[in-house]
Amino acid sequence: MAVVTLLSDFVDGTSMALSEDTEAETLNAYMTAAPGRLWAGIQQRRLARHLTRERRGPGTLYFATTAEAHATVMAYLQSDTGSCEESNKLKAMQAAGVEIAPHIGKASERDVLIRGQQRDLTAQARAKGFG
Repeated sequence: MAVVTLLSDFVDGTSMALSEDTEAETLNAYMTAAPGRLWAGIQQRRLARHLTRERRGPGTLYFATTAEAHATVMAYLQSDTGSCEESNKLKAMQAAGVEIAPHIGKASERDVLIRGQQRDLTAQARAKGFG
């Protein structure tokens, strides 16, 4: 059974990913059959945790058709951003046949995608350490 994962980055510097099994055979079939279901789940979880629900830009959907492909997605998501490991995990994910597409929720996110510009992180999100 295929697994689809939605990864979203938020203006406070946090990220959240949510996965679900699907009977859809392709990412396009999933997106047309169940638009917004994962996004609604992420919004509910963030609301319950009192976190911002405003994304920095479009999220990303990963569609894995096998358990092995889904494992490469999970490994990719757990790697450090910008690292060599992340680059290697991305190549492994692509070699496993994982479909990747932007996830657009609102008109403002469509504009961000078209312009290719995400909002800057807040000062709080850039802060490192304490004191």
